[in-house]
Amino acid sequence: MNFQYKQHFSHQHILNALKLDIGKKIYCNACENPITEPSFHGCYSCNYNLHDQCLNIPRSLQHTSHPAHPLTLLPKPTYSSKAFLCSACGTQGNAFSFSCAHCEFDLHIHCAKLPAKMLIDKHPHELNLLFVSPHKDQNFAFVCDECHGIASRDNWVYYCAHCDFGIHSNCATVNLTRKQAANSSQSGHEHLMDSVTRQVEDMRVFNEAQETLAAARLEAKINARGRKAILDMFDDSETRRDYYYY
Repeated sequence: MNFQYKQHFSHQHILNALKLDIGKKIYCNACENPITEPSFHGCYSCNYNLHDQCLNIPRSLQHTSHPAHPLTLLPKPTYSSKAFLCSACGTQGNAFSFSCAHCEFDLHIHCAKLPAKMLIDKHPHELNLLFVSPHKDQNFAFVCDECHGIASRDNWVYYCAHCDFGIHSNCATVNLTRKQAANSSQSGHEHLMDSVTRQVEDMRVFNEAQETLAAARLEAKINARGRKAILDMFDDSETRRDYYYY
């Protein structure tokens, strides 16, 4: 979808299509992650910015982790603390969330988008997303094989049952975000190189046009001088008098 500006329910002003300045660090007000893509939407006067993908998040979501009720997209927490505790990763959030008012069930928007399966560099098998600890009904805690921290029994993990290997969902999020940032950085570099290539091509075309124009002007001058020389010759023949003596 191509658009230059958009009115978003989370902000009182129009959000304009903007281009990211190389080297400038800007954060998304929806997911609180850096904006690394070459284009995004933002408000000039409020320093309010959104990834294009965050701009287009649906207003409600039916998530398999909470089948009882649909989740509503909120631009900011409605709790008195001005924060929410994510039911997926167990960490605090202060920006957008998918929330169930009936159950006080809240998800970061990036947690709500976590894939059902994930493959990471540290393990050869695909990991499945579990909405509770695989050791919930046992007498020992689940320890994350990425950060080695203990996971809450009610938080999500990515798990390989064959190897008893698992990681926190937020460790998986960091892994996924790192890959996306690398891909975006590569895309941004390619976008920059495309822009440079276009500028070089434009300069080449401009120079060729200038050279063609200069050659045409030189040819016109030469032709003009040639015509003037011929005219001068005719003028001299008409004005010169030959005298014959008898």
